[in-house]
Amino acid sequence: MRAIPEYPSKLARIGSCLAVMGSLIWVQWPIDFHNLNIAGVILFIGSLVTWLGIELADFANDTSIKDNLLVDDVRKLNSILKIVDRRQFNILREHAIETYMSDDAYNGLRDIIYFRQEDIFPFHNEKIQRLYVKFCEDSDVFLDDLYSLYTADGRGRMTWRTADERWVPDNVYKEVMGKIALLNQMASNLAKAWAELVILAKQEFKGASVGIDPYGL
Repeated sequence: MRAIPEYPSKLARIGSCLAVMGSLIWVQWPIDFHNLNIAGVILFIGSLVTWLGIELADFANDTSIKDNLLVDDVRKLNSILKIVDRRQFNILREHAIETYMSDDAYNGLRDIIYFRQEDIFPFHNEKIQRLYVKFCEDSDVFLDDLYSLYTADGRGRMTWRTADERWVPDNVYKEVMGKIALLNQMASNLAKAWAELVILAKQEFKGASVGIDPYGL
């Protein structure tokens, strides 16, 4: 349903209200039920029905617009739930960053960053939009720090160790372990932020005619 333009709609409502009042005055004011103007009564009933019809149409139009906005947001949320999927969420929440890891462990974070870069339509819901933007920005920082330390070994893994896997001095090892500890904290914070976004979305998008895809936390 297309929205009725704001100003014509307001003018129609004002006009219908004036018609109701005018017809009521024509019927007779103050009202005397023993001596009514029949033509005025018919005009009053007609103008009253017109006014009520305009009010109901505006209400239905507002309800439809609200649902359309909710549906847009739900569909976008469902799209990003397929990017940061259950596997990616569990890696963020449950898996510690180790010396050797799968080189696709954080592809979900990489893909949602790319998705946001190409996405020109923000969430209509400002609360969700803020959390979404913050999550993408924090993911970008996390990946920058991760890939400045880890590189792919060409066998489906990534590691901070050198290609020849030589032992490193104690001071270098301690520095690497410190960076890994920070990365683990960042990953944990991302998991919490993602859970907060999904939980809030389920609250904010309640009542939409399209449902949120199942996503257990």
